[in-house]
Amino acid sequence: MDIFLTVLALIAFFVLLGLPTLVWHLRDRAIDGQLRRAERGERPESAARGADARRVAGGQASVDPAGSHVAPATLRRKSITLRH
Repeated sequence: MDIFLTVLALIAFFVLLGLPTLVWHLRDRAIDGQLRRAERGERPESAARGADARRVAGGQASVDPAGSHVAPATLRRKSITLRH
């Protein structure tokens, strides 16, 4: 019985250790998919569900005057440079 509990505790430990990494990986894949769709000019799922009036940080609508969807600035990746 002691060996079973030890093995069970080790399995639980490794699951708890690996779970944040798995969640991070899945979230990163979702963000990468959003970026690819934005580069191709496709509409995101949220816009397809009727969120066309979504606002970006500046208060401007995320739709241009011609009516096609414009990706919010939060979907664009920018390189970070550290200045000393």
